[in-house]
Amino acid sequence: MKRDIVQHLPKIELHCHLDGSVRPHILEQLAQIQNRPLSATGPELAAKLIAPEECQSLLEYLERFDIVLPYLQEASALELIAYDLIAQVAAENVTYIEVRFAPMLFVKEGLTITEIVAAVLAGLKRGEVAFGVKSNALLCAMRHHSHQRNQEVIESAKEYLGRGVAGFDLAGDEANYPTADFSELISLGVTQQIPVTLHAGECGCPQNVAESIRLGATRIGHGIAIQKDPAVLQTCIENQTLVEMCPTSNFQTKAVLELADYPFKHFLEAGLKICINTDNRTVSNTTLTDEYLKLHQWYGIDYRCMETLNHNAVDGAFISDQVKEALHAQLTAEYAHLS
Repeated sequence: MKRDIVQHLPKIELHCHLDGSVRPHILEQLAQIQNRPLSATGPELAAKLIAPEECQSLLEYLERFDIVLPYLQEASALELIAYDLIAQVAAENVTYIEVRFAPMLFVKEGLTITEIVAAVLAGLKRGEVAFGVKSNALLCAMRHHSHQRNQEVIESAKEYLGRGVAGFDLAGDEANYPTADFSELISLGVTQQIPVTLHAGECGCPQNVAESIRLGATRIGHGIAIQKDPAVLQTCIENQTLVEMCPTSNFQTKAVLELADYPFKHFLEAGLKICINTDNRTVSNTTLTDEYLKLHQWYGIDYRCMETLNHNAVDGAFISDQVKEALHAQLTAEYAHLS
């Protein structure tokens, strides 16, 4: 597989965090506009925003967000980073993306959740007009937040459902806040017919994946721990659960330590539906092109496998059947000459 070909082929991304994909020069721009100097600029800032390859844990990986969040407390900043994310993905021909973010991380200086969601959606829409990339947002509740705050996120997801918001997610410290603790919250979303994808099985807890599916999630973010429990793997296969894999991130957060332990090939051969994602483009210093090339290097995947992974993403996307048909047709047509 050649980089220029992989880059120009159409791709679908379903697991990409907005605040983990703020480019250093955009952050510098925000700091200047807000007259709030950064502790570092240029290459030094970039180094601070990118998680080291040898993080000790998911929590160390998540520390990178602390640098960015103070600059994302204004509506104009949120609109700008959303627009810039679409510019980033357009450069590698991502034709549809679901962008996830936790609105309650941006309320520290007085923004309401409505203002936050509206600003992000405005940026995504402006990006679609400029670059032709279709997108939707996924609203994340945070495991360490109160039930009341997370319930507000559910309510906002319901309010904007079909108007730029496509679903609901639960993110954060999985090890200390297991999925079962959020059964009431997740059930609330499901009963309101909000599509659900949950971070689960990133920290070595297959039970969180089983619980997520039981509660109504149709997609699982990361899902690495599924490999530890054949029964959970079988449950995912039987339920046609789509697992959103993020290879670079999974090594950084120590979801796996060795390449031999990475379950991509195991999942593929078992018949589990998987798709490939960046997770956080800046924090993981990656693109979707990079992720596919890594899989080619590690496992020898070819363009046909890449096409299948993208069709899987379309199947699991929180979009209408009509949009799915159009994306499937585009993938089939663009990959046909590579078979």
